Amino acid sequence: MTIMLSRFTRAAADSARLTIELPDSAGPLEWHGLTKLAGPGFARSFSLAQRGGNKALPTHVFPGGRVETFRRRGYDLTLYEAADRSDSCLVWAGPYNEAKTWFNGPAPRRSVLNALVAAVEFTDTPDGAIVRPRARAAIQQFGTTVIGANDRLLVMATDARASRESLPDWQGADRGDAEVWKVALDLDPEQKARVAGTPYEWKYTFANQSAVFTVQFTFDPDAASFRAADTGMVDDVLAGFKVAWAT
Repeated sequence: MTIMLSRFTRAAADSARLTIELPDSAGPLEWHGLTKLAGPGFARSFSLAQRGGNKALPTHVFPGGRVETFRRRGYDLTLYEAADRSDSCLVWAGPYNEAKTWFNGPAPRRSVLNALVAAVEFTDTPDGAIVRPRARAAIQQFGTTVIGANDRLLVMATDARASRESLPDWQGADRGDAEVWKVALDLDPEQKARVAGTPYEWKYTFANQSAVFTVQFTFDPDAASFRAADTGMVDDVLAGFKVAWAT
């Protein structure tokens, strides 16, 4: 049986371009990302999400807290701070995607916020947001990850050059131009017993010349059994999932 594949591109936060192939049976994914910037006197982690990914912040994370929005060309900057000033974050929100960084305490002084905004270049595109350091010689970027998820699976991709050392130290199985490893998930004993002998007990890590990418299949722990349609999707993904990472 022929597997129907969709090919599309995503932008990583460091401006890399990913070409991704997934079987249509996997369904649409919601896209997220991670990246870190660090240099002398500067260290920031950023999480990325599609537009609306941070809509719960004022109502569920910071109810009754302070919200300030600053307009910029092509995006908005919104500062959120808890009513008791125990936590805060800053969100860059474009027409397609958003980026967020946490302060783990009160919102910084305005001068510190201005320095942070001046150090970061945020560019939004339909394929993903780019968060890069402006002073590229002084601030380094690392830990960039592209994440796709729905209620059936989680996929993650990174640049192979930055991820080779994280691969298992034993030889994986050959699959086309990639090497693949199965790693047991850390499940509680009851869940582990229910998924024993199925693809749901593993995380699958693939590595090719440009990318390291993983897939993990999700399931409802309260469901009585796995649907046949989900089993077919798992087989399709393991046979047809591909990622190429181009800087």
